[in-house]
Amino acid sequence: MKTLKFNALRSIVTIFLLSIHISAFSQIKIGNNPTTIGSSSILELEDTTRGFLVTRLTTSQRDLITSPPNGLTVFNIQTNTMDVYRVDHWESTVYKHPDDKVVYVYSLSDLPAPSGSVITLDPNSMYIFKGIVNISPYYLELNGANLRGIDPARDGVSSTVSGAILRSTSVSVFMQDLVVIPLSGATKAYDFKDVTGTKFCNLFSGNSVVEVGIPSLGVGQISGFKAATIIKNYWKASDGLKVTGNMGKFACGFTFITDVTAGSGIEFLAGLTVDDIDLSNNYFVYTGQKGVKLNPGASVNRGRMTTNMFRGVGSPLDGLDSYSLGWSMKQNTDIPDSRAYSFIYFNNNVTVTSLPSATPNYFKIQGVTTSIDQKRFTATDNRITYTGVDPITGKVSVVISAKAPANNSDFSIGIAKNGTMLTAPVSSMAAASNNQSFQIILNTETNLVNGDYLEVFIGRNNSNTSSLIVEELQFRVTD
Repeated sequence: MKTLKFNALRSIVTIFLLSIHISAFSQIKIGNNPTTIGSSSILELEDTTRGFLVTRLTTSQRDLITSPPNGLTVFNIQTNTMDVYRVDHWESTVYKHPDDKVVYVYSLSDLPAPSGSVITLDPNSMYIFKGIVNISPYYLELNGANLRGIDPARDGVSSTVSGAILRSTSVSVFMQDLVVIPLSGATKAYDFKDVTGTKFCNLFSGNSVVEVGIPSLGVGQISGFKAATIIKNYWKASDGLKVTGNMGKFACGFTFITDVTAGSGIEFLAGLTVDDIDLSNNYFVYTGQKGVKLNPGASVNRGRMTTNMFRGVGSPLDGLDSYSLGWSMKQNTDIPDSRAYSFIYFNNNVTVTSLPSATPNYFKIQGVTTSIDQKRFTATDNRITYTGVDPITGKVSVVISAKAPANNSDFSIGIAKNGTMLTAPVSSMAAASNNQSFQIILNTETNLVNGDYLEVFIGRNNSNTSSLIVEELQFRVTD
């Protein structure tokens, strides 16, 4: 009993003396050499085999802390980061290797120092924006650096600079989850150009251009590049994107384009020369302006528009249509599907078709034809020429009407391609008596490439040598 009382008394004395020591020195040291402590330290931990373990919480547990003060620190066991409370939110402290080129941008001071009006980025770095960073009155020269945000609705860059906020020249561009906000009527979002034809421009998922009540010059311009790819972007601006320069491929898909008041959603300028354009699953929703515009002088080798939707626009297309050479359009709102089609005919024809040779030779039917409609074809008298870019299988339909020039008249018709009679099929009539009316119908198919032409030929099936007038001809070709 005395031992217990003594031990309790000793503990009380120890705590009392420790409290006096703490109060006197306002410093605490735990570990080896407890009598030595750094003069500027309020708390020092010293050990050679153990560390300091802070509170370990999940994100949900961390967020339940009531009124956390600035600087409160926990270890987040979900993200494996040290989380520090700063002003009104938690921030994760990211530790990186000295060679790691990830730069987190919270304010203008986190970017390289401006020179004149330009901030030139490190070409080897990835800049990750947290929040909307106003860089007015400057612009960013990407210089090969990559840009991205974490939240595409809240992370990005804004400026009042005259011209583009983001610019690049003859370097590849990569952006993702980043909003750009033009803050003046003289500002646009992008000016990316490549004069080498070897670089890539990739504006991947989550990039946005958004006006905040101030009309601007719009999305901006892309020029050149071996390939430019825009996927799942959002543009809420007075004017859309302009494309020009010598380009390999331009592709834009699943992009929402709205609030255009002074231009087009996507405009291909007169200086454009491009191999391939692919516009698929984009949504154009605004009033009174154009959807896709192709200016005179722009050269497009192949173009494709598939399942784009237009809501309220003044005109989905300007400068091109479903039948423009090299273009294929399918399932777009308010735009007919592309097709190749030709129809020519004559009635009351009086031109004689001579058949000078014995059977089974065939000769072109003579007469002046009238052209009804030509989509990716051209036509002259009894000749239809395919002018499309892509090879097609042409479906051919022919109807002729005439009167037998003599008793026992017997004729067949067929199709000649590029001046040579196709071997099959042909269509024949039954033998007719002199001046008897007859009609022959032929339906067939043949493969066509650009420049191929088709004509209707007729031949005798007996020794009758009389010439013939084909009074009526209907000649159709479609894909």
